[in-house]
Amino acid sequence: MLNSDLIAYLQPSPNRFNGTEWRDVTGRITDIEADADMLLLSVSLPPGLYRCRLQTLDGAFDMNTAMIPMVRVPDGKLEPVGPWDFDHLSGVMAMPMARTYVNGRLVGGMWFDMPGPEDIANSRLNADFGFEAGSGETELRLEFVERDRTRIDWQRIKFIEIRTDDRMPLELKPVGAGHPRVYLNSDEADRLHRRLAGDPAFAAIVERIKNSPPGSVEFDLVCLAYLVTKDRDIGESVKSKIDELCRMPTWSGKADPLVMGGENDRGIALKLYAIGLARDWCSDLFDADEQSRMKEKVGTYIRKLYDFTVLQRAYMGCPTPEPHSLGTWNGTAIACMAFYDDLAEARAALPFFHGLFVQSLRLFPQDGKNVWVTYFPFHLIRYLAAAHTFGGQRPELGQSSFLDRLGHAMLACFNAPNSQELQRGLRTREHRYLAAYLNRFHPTAGIDSIYRTFADQERTAAGDVELGLFDLLYAPQQQGAAAPYPKRPFYAKDIGVITFASGGRIAGTFVAGLKAGRSVSFNIQTHNREFPPAMGGIQLNADGGPVLVDIGSYGLDSSLCNAMCFDDGGCYTQGQYLNGNVGPEKSSYIRRCLVGERFIYAHAVITSELHPRHQVKRAERIIVVDQHTGAIVVSDSFEGDRPLHFATHLHCSGSVTDLGAGQYRLTGGQANLIAGIKDGDKGLSDDEKGEVFVSVLDGPDDRSVRIEEPVWHPTYIYGLNGNAGEQDIEYGRFPHYRRWRLAYPSQVKQGTFLFAITAAPGQIALQDGVISFEGGAGLQFGAERLMRLQGCELRSEAVISDAAHRRLTALGLRELRMGERAAVFKSPVDIELELGDDGLRGMIFASTSRCMESAMGLEASEWTHDPLNARSHSPWQAFLRSV
Repeated sequence: MLNSDLIAYLQPSPNRFNGTEWRDVTGRITDIEADADMLLLSVSLPPGLYRCRLQTLDGAFDMNTAMIPMVRVPDGKLEPVGPWDFDHLSGVMAMPMARTYVNGRLVGGMWFDMPGPEDIANSRLNADFGFEAGSGETELRLEFVERDRTRIDWQRIKFIEIRTDDRMPLELKPVGAGHPRVYLNSDEADRLHRRLAGDPAFAAIVERIKNSPPGSVEFDLVCLAYLVTKDRDIGESVKSKIDELCRMPTWSGKADPLVMGGENDRGIALKLYAIGLARDWCSDLFDADEQSRMKEKVGTYIRKLYDFTVLQRAYMGCPTPEPHSLGTWNGTAIACMAFYDDLAEARAALPFFHGLFVQSLRLFPQDGKNVWVTYFPFHLIRYLAAAHTFGGQRPELGQSSFLDRLGHAMLACFNAPNSQELQRGLRTREHRYLAAYLNRFHPTAGIDSIYRTFADQERTAAGDVELGLFDLLYAPQQQGAAAPYPKRPFYAKDIGVITFASGGRIAGTFVAGLKAGRSVSFNIQTHNREFPPAMGGIQLNADGGPVLVDIGSYGLDSSLCNAMCFDDGGCYTQGQYLNGNVGPEKSSYIRRCLVGERFIYAHAVITSELHPRHQVKRAERIIVVDQHTGAIVVSDSFEGDRPLHFATHLHCSGSVTDLGAGQYRLTGGQANLIAGIKDGDKGLSDDEKGEVFVSVLDGPDDRSVRIEEPVWHPTYIYGLNGNAGEQDIEYGRFPHYRRWRLAYPSQVKQGTFLFAITAAPGQIALQDGVISFEGGAGLQFGAERLMRLQGCELRSEAVISDAAHRRLTALGLRELRMGERAAVFKSPVDIELELGDDGLRGMIFASTSRCMESAMGLEASEWTHDPLNARSHSPWQAFLRSV
């Protein structure tokens, strides 16, 4: 029934007697009190969670007040960027904030959501927040903070809705008494002690803890070392850390605890995680008074983060795969487990966080891959391990397509990470962390071998393996062979990502889709899509070094992607700080993809990602990858209703050299500068590393290449942003990227580019419409004309012919003939064919099982349905053969 969950609908109703009056349209509110800055509502509700949604009038908010001047490079100019959610220079919210009281108790500061493009254009804000009702009447009081009262008031609100909340708490209770109960139980602790007693790797960790400065070894390892050894010196370091936390007046140090990063964020939850592990594993260190102080501190912060998460639905309070939210919930939930017997706050909050994790697990991409294959599930895995040991093996946490495929996704994507994964400097460690979890709690075929692969990789690269907590607790103990890296590319349909590692020293990623996955984009608040838009960008590594990279910048800027560029960039959210309120229908997608024995073909449509003001009717990118050599062909095209500056950009972290005759050399480098941009030196080299060669294949005189340094706003510059008195670019530490820009000299209504990226110059050529690869293979883009290849006639969007292996790959095929044999299709299909003297055979990939119109001398087998087929975008497959 329409609006069956609606409880109240409220509107301002100013009149000549009262300019701040409100009315309740549904009649459920028992009392309303309001002035310009405060709104108080009283309502009788059953105990539980409730959701409020509100929207301002158009023109109600000046977006300029939420912009922040940021340092631009390479010239050092200060330029307004935004709008922002949080003003990190001033330490206040950039979006308006209202103190929120429930039954007289302050539960936090309600922040307005990040606006989307339509909201920005219409000077409009939205908010989506929650509150908890107890028994009896509930009083909800919202009060704009003083600094925002010139920017917003309650008479600028268009409506407020109150509805039931769809977040579902789930009970989670300890499976046994006593401690430890987080990550391991008492029996497991005894076995662990015996196993690690003579382990030289563990002994080395113990020595490092005892001989290194405090804080240089991760605290959970310090707690584990004490649990196993009961060493007095290690115990003193644990006590010192906990005593410091318990004596701090606040854990945020923020003047205003209600702002983002105040008493309500992942940094606070990490402190809860630390004190929770100390309580669970090292409780014998603390006397009664110390334990009392721990309980008081933990109880306060569990309540703070519970209130914050209930309130801030739009920021951190709804199911999501995003690690900032998961990290906050994880630390809080583990503290709840550790103090479950001691604190009523822990017993009350744990079901709420457990429910959020269960709902979030269902949103992770079914293919097993996120945009960052290790970083996004990292906090989820930490929680799942704790929940399994605390509450027993939990079926609601084990039935997951994402976890089923995570191990293979990590292995398949290892040699083709995106530039951000390469820059983190934690790759093998995080890979091992996740693989160890799967080995213990979610057995996956071959996961022990996959774990050994990552350990061998780190040993080869760094000379040794830096063991973490899960390595010691859950890694496979028996010896065995390492898993080989798969040669076949990984196609994650759910998020529109193809990763590949070729035999030609080039590995890469191609992204065109919903980066968080379809389930996330359609099931949670749209403004949680904080990923940059997927414009069909390419990132490439050569010889293990990042060469073609996306540039991470404050402000969404599609001109900094390795993609097509329209005027200023072109994307729907161009110039914003985050995506804001952007629906998943405004995204690119891969319409046709086939991963063959030698070639990858992918056709991406990015039209919906572009801003309507550009009036682009069609914008598409086709890439074809030769897995033998690493050579890549890129075909970009667009058509619009008005003239635009149209270009294609490639960005490298090294240099660009014009070799003449339409050939260019692009290199990688500055790895340490990239990695150090936020967290400092990660020990990587700044030497130039890796190279690719770019060739313009159809470059008539009206298109040219310009080599330039792009303009951008680095996310962190040492010595600049935040130091208003020292805004001198010479003090800034930032990478110097180079842009290769292929462009028309003036505005055009339609345009096309065709170019190649190769490991060595001259590997691809174009002649008479045929693109030639090494070994005689060729690519042709079709139209209405009939193509004749290897004794076959085909009417198709594109055909790849590999004559040396007598193989044909047809994309978007409508008609196929070979002598007297023929097949006609009602809807286009993709097909891989092997040709022989006695006919042909191959596999058809189709969007429907009713695609075949007629066949003569050819027959198709029974159709099978595989929606997650890693080879094709189409879910239906059938075998075709001659008869």
